[in-house]
Amino acid sequence: MKTRILLVISFLLMIHSSFAASVVTEVAPQSSNSNSITLVFVLGILIVLLLAILVMLYYMTIALRVMSGKKDSSEPLFDFTGGVPVDREHEVMMDHEYDGIRELDNNMPTWWKWMFYATVVFSFAYYYYYQFGSGDTQLQEYEQSMVAAEAEMKLHGSKVDENSATVLTDATAIEAGKTIFMENCAACHGKLGEGGVGPNFADDYWLHGGDIKSVFKTIKFGVPEKGMIPWQAQLSAVQIQEVSSFVLTFKGTNPPNAKAPQGDLVK
Repeated sequence: MKTRILLVISFLLMIHSSFAASVVTEVAPQSSNSNSITLVFVLGILIVLLLAILVMLYYMTIALRVMSGKKDSSEPLFDFTGGVPVDREHEVMMDHEYDGIRELDNNMPTWWKWMFYATVVFSFAYYYYYQFGSGDTQLQEYEQSMVAAEAEMKLHGSKVDENSATVLTDATAIEAGKTIFMENCAACHGKLGEGGVGPNFADDYWLHGGDIKSVFKTIKFGVPEKGMIPWQAQLSAVQIQEVSSFVLTFKGTNPPNAKAPQGDLVK
């Protein structure tokens, strides 16, 4: 058992050294294609080293077992079961007995143990690469995914218009719409949507339509003749959809000092 532990420790140290050397040879910031090729090359070398060291350690283990008398030199070299022949089961028979059933103290299957050793070694290499090497940490991967998601949202959001806008119900989107409203719209429509210079949003009467598409269109193109500027130059399509969705949350809130209804009844 001690011999196996020492072998595994030696194995890990050798992998650590070889992997560190591979990482050091990587050059700093190149194009994405060059980085990908370098990464594949480094991983390929690492896999070859792993296989070579595994084979070497396997032969070393066999040699040590033969020298210690635990394995006969005439036995098959590759014993993947780890068990003993039926005629030698008495050697690994345990003392206890339950209802006439005896237990054998057989070894774990050799293939299973070497797979386990390989996963342990891989975990060290994986940890080293992503914590100290050029691999991205979980935080970096998260930040990259957020940037990609934002870019995708802007890409799809740019396709939103007064004909395809839908009501957003996500809390994050509504909060973003609220921020836009408080910064740009509350001065004329009131912080609670009660109205002021502009109409209120809490009742069922609307001057230019009360559905999401109509509200989106009104914000996008404005109502210049009544003093409301078009916001399409200052807000993105996504932002207009967010603030439009927030505006619709005022309906039925009955804020104090609400302005008298204006426009047509919309149900």
